[in-house]
Amino acid sequence: MNNIIPNDRAIIVPIDFSKTSHNALLHAADHAQIFGNDIVMVHVLEESYLSSLFGGSGSKNDLIKTGIDLKMNELKSEVLAKYPALKISYLIHSGKVYKAIVEIAEKVGCDSIIMGTKGAEGIDQIIGSTASRVMSYANVPVIIVNEFPKKGRYEKLVLPIDLTKESKQKVTWAIHIAKKYNSEVHIISEVEDDEFLHNKIRATIYQVKNILEQNGVKAVIFELDEERFPGHLGVDTLKYADEIGADLILIMTQQEKGFSEFIFGSEAQQIVNRVSKVPVMCIHPKETAFKYEGTDGFY
Repeated sequence: MNNIIPNDRAIIVPIDFSKTSHNALLHAADHAQIFGNDIVMVHVLEESYLSSLFGGSGSKNDLIKTGIDLKMNELKSEVLAKYPALKISYLIHSGKVYKAIVEIAEKVGCDSIIMGTKGAEGIDQIIGSTASRVMSYANVPVIIVNEFPKKGRYEKLVLPIDLTKESKQKVTWAIHIAKKYNSEVHIISEVEDDEFLHNKIRATIYQVKNILEQNGVKAVIFELDEERFPGHLGVDTLKYADEIGADLILIMTQQEKGFSEFIFGSEAQQIVNRVSKVPVMCIHPKETAFKYEGTDGFY
């Protein structure tokens, strides 16, 4: 990884030449154009795959890398044909895919990661897909994309809120994105049976609504009642997002009740394996007091 150039305005886009990684690249390009970011495409060759396929032959490995280089250039040309002013580069590395992506993101000092997911089946549902592992270890926001969002903008954001202090950190990003796109933010929460907890969560979501509106962001509140939304916060959020035609869901990695086990725990289904129409933005929590701070770049 010696040829990595630090760039805090870069959006890292992992490329495996699948349809979903192509969707993620186009999605990243749409937003990089708006926020003034650069794009760094990353393709990771699994070392075990190369060794088993070619017996570790250096010349044959070089041949494969040459072919990948041509494909990466083709993708670069495709994006530049639509956005000629966009700065886009690419890296090709060998290693364990999720580890390489996280390490490259750290060395670049990037702004964010946007990556595709096809979901996971079988054993991957237990040990985690590449996308869920990147979300788990990356210190920058990670957006997971499956289908290509046709709008090219975030008009409706879904912001699930619980009683953890980390949950409020999403508000910073919601404000940043919503002000750029004039988005409407939907603040949602589960209805608590306990009256004390119910009043506490209501006070929290109205506080969040006030912060959004003070920053010029349109906001609505919706409580996920048990009759229409009988699942836990993760499942109910995805259902609500589909119902309103949302463009982005914002969650914290590992922190929120209902999401922590849903994404990284022992349950068979993970949120990234359910992503279809609505991209999910995963934010790594920071141990700081909540406040809104204006930021540059996409995130």
